Amino acid sequence: MNHRDLCIKASKYLRSQGIVRFNKCTYSVCELERLGECPDAFGWNSGTTQLIEAKASRSDFLSDKKKHWRINPTHGLGGWRSYICPTGVIKESELPEKWGLLYVDDKGKVEVIKEPDKQESNHQAEINLISSILRRNDIKPQMFSYKNYKKKDSIRK
Repeated sequence: MNHRDLCIKASKYLRSQGIVRFNKCTYSVCELERLGECPDAFGWNSGTTQLIEAKASRSDFLSDKKKHWRINPTHGLGGWRSYICPTGVIKESELPEKWGLLYVDDKGKVEVIKEPDKQESNHQAEINLISSILRRNDIKPQMFSYKNYKKKDSIRK
């Protein structure tokens, strides 16, 4: 399983299950290239933001530890964070504090090895990421108004 396959699997997993028990994501994005942290899979709903980093090899996992967002976890995306990798590439004992771990077997089945714990995330970066997605999907800057008022004349009728 290559990196791209793992990213797609992770993004779909966020929508179907979520890495937070009983909290699947309404929206997810896969391999979003942007300024700042570029998540392999990021999802959100009304109550959580979730990040999954895909690691197809040990060297990829080991180099991940050098990233700014791993050295300073409060600067990173996702209130809950997990790694996804082929079975055995990452050991549970090697995980950063509060991170979860998902294994993908040869048949593509995802197994939860460790559930993540909630951690502080960079809310400004998360808002910027979601705004970037809106722009990329041609949702123009605008005011959204959803409350409907009845006209006074219609009340008299």
